[in-house]
Amino acid sequence: MKTNFFRPYLFPGIHILSWFLLGFIMLFYTPLSWNITMPTFFWLWQAIVLFFMIVIFYSNAKIVVPKTIIKGNLASYLVWAFAVIFAMQLIAYFYTSQTDLHNKIAALLGFKKYRSDYFDNWVFTFTLLVLGISTSWAMLQYWQKAAQHKQKLEQDKTMAELAMLKAQINPHFFFNSLNSIYSLTYSNIEDSRNALHTLSRMMRYLLYSTEGERTTLLKEVDFMKDFIALMRLRANSKLTIVTHMPEQLTDYPIVPMLLLPLVENAFKHGVHATDKSEIIITLKQKETNIEFEVVNTFFEKTTNSDPGGIGLTNTKRRLQLIYPHKHWMDCGVNQDGKYEVNLKITLEK
Repeated sequence: MKTNFFRPYLFPGIHILSWFLLGFIMLFYTPLSWNITMPTFFWLWQAIVLFFMIVIFYSNAKIVVPKTIIKGNLASYLVWAFAVIFAMQLIAYFYTSQTDLHNKIAALLGFKKYRSDYFDNWVFTFTLLVLGISTSWAMLQYWQKAAQHKQKLEQDKTMAELAMLKAQINPHFFFNSLNSIYSLTYSNIEDSRNALHTLSRMMRYLLYSTEGERTTLLKEVDFMKDFIALMRLRANSKLTIVTHMPEQLTDYPIVPMLLLPLVENAFKHGVHATDKSEIIITLKQKETNIEFEVVNTFFEKTTNSDPGGIGLTNTKRRLQLIYPHKHWMDCGVNQDGKYEVNLKITLEK
């Protein structure tokens, strides 16, 4: 809460502090380090230069850079920079010619006459420094905003794809499940009732528990178990489904529909109509870390098809956006010739 409260005042405070330190150096460094009393025209000149540096900094960062460099017009920016440098040298020349500032300060410091009456090295250095820092700051802000905008677009895209995933599961999966349940009513009424209850629970989860950015690990795992249970109804005798999931799980927030695409992918591409097929699903938890593994029979004909649902590529992108540096994922054909997906995530409360 404290960090959020002070955040709006952080950057203005840094700017004020930076200008205060620069002003202190410009006004007091020479008198304090040389232990001399400066004339009034020195203080006035330093204050004038500080004022112009502030004007140059913010006009360059807020107006010139966005309209030149960011839009790819480097030539206009260079013209502006040369014009600023020339203008500052002109102002310095008129002021010093009227006050003989440089020679008087040099005499106070015990130096000979100032090297040039027409070129002010000190003003030139400060002007370049302010232009450089101002331009860098403006470009950094632009890149940060561009990166945030890109991330926002990616997040919006993944949310849209999540909605598409839910919409895809609703008509296809539930329609097929209802057909399986209908067939089951002829052989086992009790099992068909349980299957209908499972189906209604899944629909409730999709409607009410996946609207926000987070759901819970327990709800996500229960939904996945229900999905597997209904898929068993549709499975033929050639398919073997093995699950290893702990009975007790510590609940943590998790992104909804993150694990299901990996399971759906196995059922979509790892099952053959006539050949023997096997799907092994394993979930492990150690404190905030979960390990999820899906292994399925690999059929050569599925290599060129798009992975089911939002696909493994989309799942990787969601993980990179939502769990950066807190996940590890690997997928491919293992040594046994089966397709294997391994996912590790560190969850947070």
